[in-house]
Amino acid sequence: MEYLIGLDIGTSSVKGVLMTTKGEVIKTAHGSFDYTKTDKGEVYIEADKFIDVCFGAIKELAQGEIKGICASSASGNMLLLDKDDKPITPIYNWQNRRVTTEPDEILKDIDREELYKKIGWPFSGKAFPLAELCYIKKHNPELLEKCKTVCMSTEYLYYKLTGKWGISSSAGTTFYLIDQEKGTYITELLDIFGIKENQLPPVMPCGSKLGGVTKEASEQCGLLADTPVVLGSFDHPSAARGTGVSKEGEVLLSCGTSWVGFFPVNDRNKLAQAKVLIDPFLSENGGPWAGMVSVASLSERIRQYTHHFIDSSEKCYDILAELAKKSVLGANGLSICLLDQPDDEKVKGYSKEDVARAIMEGAVNLLKDKLEVLKTMGITPKTAFMVGGPSECPLYSQLIEQICGMSVRVLHGSNAGAVGAAKLAGKGIGMYKNLSI
Repeated sequence: MEYLIGLDIGTSSVKGVLMTTKGEVIKTAHGSFDYTKTDKGEVYIEADKFIDVCFGAIKELAQGEIKGICASSASGNMLLLDKDDKPITPIYNWQNRRVTTEPDEILKDIDREELYKKIGWPFSGKAFPLAELCYIKKHNPELLEKCKTVCMSTEYLYYKLTGKWGISSSAGTTFYLIDQEKGTYITELLDIFGIKENQLPPVMPCGSKLGGVTKEASEQCGLLADTPVVLGSFDHPSAARGTGVSKEGEVLLSCGTSWVGFFPVNDRNKLAQAKVLIDPFLSENGGPWAGMVSVASLSERIRQYTHHFIDSSEKCYDILAELAKKSVLGANGLSICLLDQPDDEKVKGYSKEDVARAIMEGAVNLLKDKLEVLKTMGITPKTAFMVGGPSECPLYSQLIEQICGMSVRVLHGSNAGAVGAAKLAGKGIGMYKNLSI
């Protein structure tokens, strides 16, 4: 039987699906990344360990006749390679926090507002590859002199699969070096670091066929040599493709490490005026752009509160939901902002059921606050698709309906991004004219 493989490479793990060419998910796979975290705020993983986890997931799925494979990802994780394409740094995760004032010094002549208009994401100066490059230029400039290739983790995976370099305009947004509308690197930034375009993966449209699996990679990941490899997108637009969200007025709620509202918008200028995160989405084919609003690292906040007030076992989230069900909307007056630190005094006098309910409602309220930006653009969605781990807890979707005032449909759960990648694999090899299979 003919199959497609889709990977969704997230912050903490990789998820994969084996999907028939008719869109039926046959098998899933999962692998976790083991990051090193230091007192200096460093968050990184060795490149070979990253590849081992990804290849392991692929190997679990490699059965039957695989017609194509595609990986979508959160990325924003930087890696430098030498003249032999050997890593000279670990893969620095987007949550890396060793950068302080270096970007202010290195990019002092760069207009941040103009930079946002080109890249589509505001630059905080604290994380992602552009910030890491500033740190390296300030403290380890010899690495830039030794470096032959600057890439991100997903593009390195593609290289290890095919021996070829490429980056999609969507996945490339978190590189912070690409002009979204032109689909080219920003020369003004490259010149600051002494990086030439031939040191970077070529920018290509999302869904482009990059190449075939090499014989060496075939032996390691279980795919047949020459299996087509297709460039994927950023993870949230991949999940949108997986659920069929494609038109202005539709919303995807992608709830993983961060909780993200993803919404197609025809006019990119509207998104820029609202200062939201922008993805090229379907614009390369004449379709809409998309905006994203995010409650960053919300899952960690939920974990922190759950462990502090409810339970710290492996079943903590099941226990949280069961307790919350026994309370009522509004948690009998208890309101918790998950951006604050847990406060025992604040919950004094409330039942454990009310505390559990307030934690879950606190997450939804933060999401609602972010979604208010839709009103400023005249968008009033009535239905949203919810994906990610929390989508598998029915109470979360109920709370979103009650608090945000929209009906919620759950489709593909935590595997939506991988399904979207599998669909892109099919489109990239010419199997589908569009993604509505």
